Amino acid sequence: MTRAFNRRSWSAISVVLLGTSWAAAEPTAERQATAEALFEQASALVDQGHFAEACEKFAASQELDPGLGTLLYLADCYDRAGRSASAWALFREVQERSRRENQPDREHIAEQRAVALDGKLSRLELRVAPKRQAAGLALYLRGALVSKASWNVALPVDPGRVRIEARAPGKKTWSTEVNIAAGPASRIVELPELAPAPVSQPTLVKPVPRDEPPPSSVQRTAGMAMGGVGLASLALSGFFGYRAYAKNQSSKGECRAGSPNDCSPEGAGLREDAAKAANVSTVAAVCGVLLLAGGTTLVISAPASAPSDKRTAAAPWQIQLRGNW
Repeated sequence: MTRAFNRRSWSAISVVLLGTSWAAAEPTAERQATAEALFEQASALVDQGHFAEACEKFAASQELDPGLGTLLYLADCYDRAGRSASAWALFREVQERSRRENQPDREHIAEQRAVALDGKLSRLELRVAPKRQAAGLALYLRGALVSKASWNVALPVDPGRVRIEARAPGKKTWSTEVNIAAGPASRIVELPELAPAPVSQPTLVKPVPRDEPPPSSVQRTAGMAMGGVGLASLALSGFFGYRAYAKNQSSKGECRAGSPNDCSPEGAGLREDAAKAANVSTVAAVCGVLLLAGGTTLVISAPASAPSDKRTAAAPWQIQLRGNW
């Protein structure tokens, strides 16, 4: 049986137990060449007894360039590698397709091989009681979805470790792993009732408390600010006081010596400016004294600051640390 003879028909093949599907589209020349190379490598690996690697290459060749002959070789490889269920499923597939495509030789070979494996299969039943069939329940066997029609049915499976998983909306995912013995063997796994999934609660973010200054600090700050304004007012008073004195002195040169109030217009203007400066100086002095006195009172009367929370909170830690030492 040569591979060239196997290329006459193209079809889509889906093997449920394998979880593998092959497209029926016409392959390109490049894909055919790659598939041919993989087929030759796989055949050489079979001759060397490296069946696991050979099966991977046969499967890759079939995926690139699907053909009934390659499928038959892949089924034989699975049988040699100990994957009895996968081999049986492919032999049955080849038998059915060969019958439809009028290839009696292949149909006969595939049928004989499938019958020989019938009594050697390992079987696994996923038993799901009606009361445990939650809404939207889905079962997975080795990562492949198991149709509901296959529940509570002894399914052919390859020997070895098998992972079973059950999922349903609003339920916790359940999973387990079982070891399937080489056939003929059978095992039953009963699905437990799925536990409700925890309801996620919204996370409340507690606001970080803002450090408010103590009343004593506020009063002391206000007093110091008031005192500062008072000192500035006194300084302003001194400036205008000196200005009033300078203006008054300048006006004397514009007035008669024997009559100080008999002045020229310029002298009268200087005396008027001196009077205004003196008034501003007086008001600034009064305000400065009052503000300075009030600020001093606030600072002196402010209550003592309470010890900080950080120091208070650190005290037990310090005591514990000293105790450990």
